[in-house]
Amino acid sequence: MRVLELHFGVFELLPNIVLGKIKEGIHFDQELNAILGEHLIAHYGDNHHLGYVSVRENSYSVDPMVHLFNSRYDKLCCIGIVENQNSLLSSVALESKFFKKGKLKSFQDSNDALKWTNHQLESIINNTLTTSMN
Repeated sequence: MRVLELHFGVFELLPNIVLGKIKEGIHFDQELNAILGEHLIAHYGDNHHLGYVSVRENSYSVDPMVHLFNSRYDKLCCIGIVENQNSLLSSVALESKFFKKGKLKSFQDSNDALKWTNHQLESIINNTLTTSMN
């Protein structure tokens, strides 16, 4: 595992999953998304299936257009969002409308998010292998 520390967040680069924590007060927009994307491609390459788990411990905002932009990438399979149980104003329902249907989901526990993300990745990878063998 490698830890990537950027001015807007800390990201744990696991074999197939990026575990991200955005810093307090950040507005995560297309510009920051591009910076993160460049680092991820440099680490994983551009042909590696990935899942992203966002651990939302801090208060920050996300431009939902980031999800629309990211939905164009076949290799970004899914996004799990871990929110504090006490969060009254969740934006996940809105954000999910901008990403691949059924592939952006909210969780209250990091372990559940990681399990779901791994399952999504396994399904995609198995599908890819089956398709390439036919």
